[in-house]
Amino acid sequence: ILETMADAGGSIGLSQLAERADLPLATIHRLVRTLVDLGYVRQEASRQYSLGPRLMRLADMSAKRIATWAGPAMNGAVAKLGESVNLAVLDGDEIVYVAQSQAANNFMRMFTEVGRRTLPHTTAVGKAILADRSESEVLALLKRTGMPQHTEQTLTKPADFLESLARARSRGYALDEGEQELGVRCVAVAVPGAPQ
Repeated sequence: ILETMADAGGSIGLSQLAERADLPLATIHRLVRTLVDLGYVRQEASRQYSLGPRLMRLADMSAKRIATWAGPAMNGAVAKLGESVNLAVLDGDEIVYVAQSQAANNFMRMFTEVGRRTLPHTTAVGKAILADRSESEVLALLKRTGMPQHTEQTLTKPADFLESLARARSRGYALDEGEQELGVRCVAVAVPGAPQ
């Protein structure tokens, strides 16, 4: 329900929510009322429902946990490389950026921000994560998500993507050569032993 609300821009009516969540209206109403009572959702004067402020506490706690275990390594990489470092995970069929450490002297900013979601075929991090997956698993993901083109560099054919995964496996790192955002190159490595 919360993700459906977020996908709708943070505010949605009950009937729309029921339709998009594929649940009966009565069920949605009961669940949303519980979320309102808990502060995770609020009802607006327009009778629409929006994400509530209590979600900030959950996001803050999640960010603190990630910063505790990943922050030192990310900050060390930023200090050594002089470039921004992002941490991302595969959530379902999408890459989600969960932490970021910015280089102080790096004035170039790209699309990446914590919480941002994108498709794996357009990013170095997506390639790094998928490089060790089976070909059938990767092809199934690509079939579900499609391979929409973001730039003229975006890989839009499964065979080309599989080839880039083979290169990533061979090198030990993956590259994004302006496939997500023109003029931006990214290097990514999978974190050994990281939760999947």
